[in-house]
Amino acid sequence: MQLNLIEEFLLIALDDEKGQFVIDSTHLYYGFAGSILLEMALREKIDVSGDKLKLTHDEYEVEMVINKVIDQIKASKPRKLKNWIELIAKQAKELKEDTLLELQNKGILRKEEHKILWIIPNNKYPTTNITPENKVRQRLSDVMLRGAKSEARDVMLLSLIDVSDLTKEAFRDNEEYRVVKKRIKEVTQDIKISQSVNKSIREIQAAIMVAMMSAIIVTTTINTPSN
Repeated sequence: MQLNLIEEFLLIALDDEKGQFVIDSTHLYYGFAGSILLEMALREKIDVSGDKLKLTHDEYEVEMVINKVIDQIKASKPRKLKNWIELIAKQAKELKEDTLLELQNKGILRKEEHKILWIIPNNKYPTTNITPENKVRQRLSDVMLRGAKSEARDVMLLSLIDVSDLTKEAFRDNEEYRVVKKRIKEVTQDIKISQSVNKSIREIQAAIMVAMMSAIIVTTTINTPSN
């Protein structure tokens, strides 16, 4: 079963049994926004010119979430790449529902409807078919620990895992985690000079890191009590 980068990121971010996301909303939403733009860049649907993101191919894809972003870019005035990451991150709470539904339709997740105080929706998405996710995890382990050749998509996912604080979740074995923690930044930094990854993808990856770090600093500042 073929999964796209967006689906792979969400599956790693979800607790398989509890069906809840294991990272905070800032990491989740910016990581999700990044996964959309990187998937679109891998399909050569978007490009970066200067500091602006532009749509190069507007044909619809099978994924509703990608089509919604295509429509937004088509209808919008030119925006900086950083602004697009921030905008999509703000919409991620709603946009991710499209990807979760696709994963349900593939038989990978199921939806459990819950409410907080009988009013506020708090749906959960436990895993019903763990095989696709395990294949993703095995692929990443092979790249990071066993010297397997990495594809651009692998490096993209590893980069999202690193910046979204998902390394411990992606590599659950303590021995593996300790090794990967030391190597993952080195591996994901290689994208900056890799000739197998085009310039726009490299710029998107770098911009995701900057945008997320900025958002985390703002959130931390707001939540830190003043003396």
